[in-house]
Amino acid sequence: MKKLLAIAVIFLFFTTFAFSAEFWASKNSDKYHYPSCKWAQKIKPSNLIKFSSPEEAVKAGYIPCKVCKPPATSKTQQNKVKGNE
Repeated sequence: MKKLLAIAVIFLFFTTFAFSAEFWASKNSDKYHYPSCKWAQKIKPSNLIKFSSPEEAVKAGYIPCKVCKPPATSKTQQNKVKGNE
C-alpha cells in the first residue's frame, strides 16, 4: 500500500509540474531554458526573465536551448494548429 501511495504522489508531482511549466531566459542571451537546465542555473538573478509558455518566450525573441530542448510551442497551441488544418 505504501508503494502505491508513493507512486501516486510521484505521478501527481510530475503531472502538476508538466502543466505548470515555466521557462527561464537571461537578459544577456537569446535562448530560453527549462529551469533545471545547467545553463539556466547559471543565470544571475538580476538577469533572469521567466516565461509561462514557450510562445511567450518566442514572441519576446528567444529561441529554445539546444541542451535542454524546451518546446517551441505548448501542447495546447499544437492542438489548436492541428485543428485549423
